[in-house]
Amino acid sequence: MFRTPRLISSAFSRGTLPRSGISARLLCFNGFIPSTSKRNFTSSARASLTENEYLFRRRLRSLVYAVLFGLLGYRIGDAVASFFEDPVTPGSEEDRQRLSHLRQKMDKLEVVKKLRADPDYVEWEAHESLSEEEKPCQLTSGPLSGTHNLALQRVFWNDKERKAVTVVYFGFGMGGWPLVVHGGAIATVLDVCLGRVALLSFPARTGVTANLNIHYRTPIRVMDFCTVTAEYDREKSTERKAFIKGNIRDSKGTICAEANALFVVPKTLNLRTIKDKF
Repeated sequence: MFRTPRLISSAFSRGTLPRSGISARLLCFNGFIPSTSKRNFTSSARASLTENEYLFRRRLRSLVYAVLFGLLGYRIGDAVASFFEDPVTPGSEEDRQRLSHLRQKMDKLEVVKKLRADPDYVEWEAHESLSEEEKPCQLTSGPLSGTHNLALQRVFWNDKERKAVTVVYFGFGMGGWPLVVHGGAIATVLDVCLGRVALLSFPARTGVTANLNIHYRTPIRVMDFCTVTAEYDREKSTERKAFIKGNIRDSKGTICAEANALFVVPKTLNLRTIKDKF
């Protein structure tokens, strides 16, 4: 390394290299003398921070990003919802027209065609057995009714298997995060659909939710048809306890949420009984 200038001088004296001073300087800088390494200011600055300080700054930056994007998503969601669809009054003429259009789309779904072709399934509209005065008292057929919210709830009941498949439609009003159905709305629909199987299976034809566990797997888009499947567990259930399992799938067949629930018939609480086609 330190003999490099002497080697260059010897080469010039033997005539193997040109004696030009410019060429010699080029050789020295380009090939024989190593370049000085550049200082890594980023590494030096990061090394001066302790590990706790570095983690604190990183977490603070992540928190700031989360708040900013959360506020941005909330504002965008409101703007998109207002732009695409104006809510209409449930039961109005415009609401009935939209509902008729959605029913035509539902009739074309493959899952609906398959269920209607199966003689073991009986079809009805959710809460069909309730009177017009009683329906507004139910959450899903009252406050959440209308094409802007929970537009359709079509029940297909298999009495032999104690199994129900419910086709539902989530409107814009059911959204939480922009264009995504709110988790509470999903929980409400699962509770109602799984509870329907329990109540239809109890000899007393009444009961309440004791436990409901939900595993959310993937978001559900608003303005989409979904199917909720609920099945009665004969091995675990009794006349006063019903163990129900179910899931909810989007229009592509993807499982978006899974649920397990326990429904019971209270001994001391006097509850009204339900009718068929609840």
